[in-house]
Amino acid sequence: MRAMEKALVVLLSLSPMSSFADWAYSEHVDEMRGEKAVSATISSEKPISPQTSQAKLTITSVRSASGNAFFLDLENAQFSCSPPLCEVSMKFDNGKVLELKAAPGKDSNNTLYVQGPNQFVATANLASRLIVEVPIYKQGKSQFKFDVSGLTWQGDTPSADGLYAGVGGQRWADPYNPAAGLVDSGFGEGDDRCYIDAHPATLEFGVKPTKITHCYYQGRHYSSMVDFEFSKLNQVVRAVSKQVGKPELELKEYVSWSEIEEKNLLSIGILGSKKSNVATLLVSHVPSDNLVPPRKPLVK
Repeated sequence: MRAMEKALVVLLSLSPMSSFADWAYSEHVDEMRGEKAVSATISSEKPISPQTSQAKLTITSVRSASGNAFFLDLENAQFSCSPPLCEVSMKFDNGKVLELKAAPGKDSNNTLYVQGPNQFVATANLASRLIVEVPIYKQGKSQFKFDVSGLTWQGDTPSADGLYAGVGGQRWADPYNPAAGLVDSGFGEGDDRCYIDAHPATLEFGVKPTKITHCYYQGRHYSSMVDFEFSKLNQVVRAVSKQVGKPELELKEYVSWSEIEEKNLLSIGILGSKKSNVATLLVSHVPSDNLVPPRKPLVK
């Protein structure tokens, strides 16, 4: 959270750069330190909750050498948080509800520093609408609507190499291409569909998959499942660890590269069964996955 506060100090002297739709963009150069900061700001529409009709919520995302920040400012009301952190809920489009942690600003009940600045910018780039729920003093949890379409400001994004680019030739967040020859797996419903590549090419880490399943929501690629022989588990774990810049993990029937979502915006895990000689590499692009509604439980 300290990096976020530094970014806010720089932001205080930002000057307007340009605007598009309801987003406002600014930049500032700290002449003493030679650091440049850029920001994107959006204000809420009419509050959903009647009791907060006079309140206004503003989202600001800042990128600078001192660190990236993502914070909320509240006008005509005050946040109500239980120390040390505050609960903030967000929902992009019709996606799942994201439960986030936020730290109150120093000596202020009107500012919250929210976790996941890179994730926010990357998801907002793909979304049209956003609902934010925050606790407000004497009014309880209150919701605010935002039109986030048209965001052109870019935060940190994943590398264009390896798993960061996509899996099996499918690029993250790209639209589904019927000409790709994928077969509908029958899994999913409505706008959420999964397709099988029954004849996948060898992946970059040297393993020939037995099958790759790609999932799309409203045409956007958000998840891939790569099946391969369990006997190749060592090779795949080494390759994935190298690509995501993490130490090689201890081999188990389930391996997860956690704590990388904030920087690389990916969620990666491997589930394997020595008995059946099958292992599956599951990779999800977090920003696209944030737009997917929770699937209904399968009924036998």
